[in-house]
Amino acid sequence: MQRDYEVTYILSTTLDEEASAAVIERVNQLILTGGGSVTEVHPWGRRHLAYPIDHNRDGFYVTTRFSMPTQSMDAFENDLRLNESILRHGAFRQDEVPIKPILPIVQAAASSGPAAPVAEHDAEEHGEDSSVLDESIDPELVPAAED
Repeated sequence: MQRDYEVTYILSTTLDEEASAAVIERVNQLILTGGGSVTEVHPWGRRHLAYPIDHNRDGFYVTTRFSMPTQSMDAFENDLRLNESILRHGAFRQDEVPIKPILPIVQAAASSGPAAPVAEHDAEEHGEDSSVLDESIDPELVPAAED
């Protein structure tokens, strides 16, 4: 049975650009070898990690969407686990994650200070400006921030 999957993995930043491209191609080849097909590959680029992994403070994130027979997933994840260039990975069935296009997160413009990042497609979906606070909340009931 073919299912749709999404895998996000973090590559070591000790790899140069050519080696990173080779690892991405190797992951895509593993999908094809397992009887699957690659739908979308989205390299996020270099990001700071929340905590060090194998003495790495940064990682190169890549998300790949694909379809593959369910019986091939165990071998695929085992190959990812054994690849020393991949620091971490997470593979998920597409019906377990919301299916939205992979878009960059933009910073909402707010005049009163820094705002939380808002995905571009969320505001478009709901037809509203997500950076505006809910004005129905009484500001006197919210405790003031201490400096």
